[in-house]
Amino acid sequence: MRQSTCCFTGHRKLTPEQAVCGCLRLCEEILDAVADGYTRFITGLAEGSDQLFAEMVLIVKKHRPEIQLVAAISHRGRLNAKSGSFQRLLKQCDQVVVLSESYNPGVYDKRNRWMLTESSRLIAMWDGRLHGGTYATVRQAKKLNIDTREIDLLCLT
Repeated sequence: MRQSTCCFTGHRKLTPEQAVCGCLRLCEEILDAVADGYTRFITGLAEGSDQLFAEMVLIVKKHRPEIQLVAAISHRGRLNAKSGSFQRLLKQCDQVVVLSESYNPGVYDKRNRWMLTESSRLIAMWDGRLHGGTYATVRQAKKLNIDTREIDLLCLT
């Protein structure tokens, strides 16, 4: 299953221009992944680019119903998030994986590591910052020789 799984990482805060251009680039990357045989797409469903990725996967899924959207949820309490967009997207996921019963400071790193161990491709939408969760996930993916596709947020402004 790992060979047909693609995961996503990206920043939570996007400008309106980054969101619009990011949608187009995400669709391109998702369609390329589908053409390459990927059928399972994992996201953490965090605000910002994670949810944008989920939206684009769901659009592609309308035309390619064999693909699956998987939510990798860091801890059980996250399932109770008040965000309407989070709840709407969560309901549309084909699978929900909860990685920790309770919150602790390492739950997001654990989620990101799990997504990478499940995947052979990573799509990353980031601004090149050399710190933070997106950077750590991209760096780890490269160490693991995971095919990494980067969407440069600085080019989307």
